[in-house]
Amino acid sequence: MKERKADRDLDFEALRHAIEQCDLNLLLGFYTEDAQLSIVNAEAQRSSPFELCGKGEIAKHLRAVYGQEASHRIEGEIVGEDRVTFREACEYPDGGRLWVETTLEVHDGKIVRQADVVTKNAQADGGRAIDRRLLTRKTQLRIRPTVGELPTGDLS
Repeated sequence: MKERKADRDLDFEALRHAIEQCDLNLLLGFYTEDAQLSIVNAEAQRSSPFELCGKGEIAKHLRAVYGQEASHRIEGEIVGEDRVTFREACEYPDGGRLWVETTLEVHDGKIVRQADVVTKNAQADGGRAIDRRLLTRKTQLRIRPTVGELPTGDLS
């Protein structure tokens, strides 16, 4: 079992391990006591996000999610100084699948805010649809751009 870094940065590889191995205790260690989690169903039109406040409420939700028999795989991660985005692909024994686009706001190596967009339909672009507008400018400059995203103008 990997340990989290003691410094200010989120140990993303330990977070990946916790999610993919369904290690609830390790996963909960990444959240602050007053963390917030917002979950949106992408397929439900005009629905309000499901909001959870505090590590206790988040723990109940994560127990339900990771208590099911399912595989969880992290892909397409973009790790910045204060934001992390990734896609979680989930597959259930009955063949059911869903995808979760996650954005984390991180402070001192801990998750203070998490926003999840859940869908049953994979994106046609292979899951690279994380909204890069949610990242800070400093983080955006570290991302390898695709052809249509090459910067123009002054980057200073």
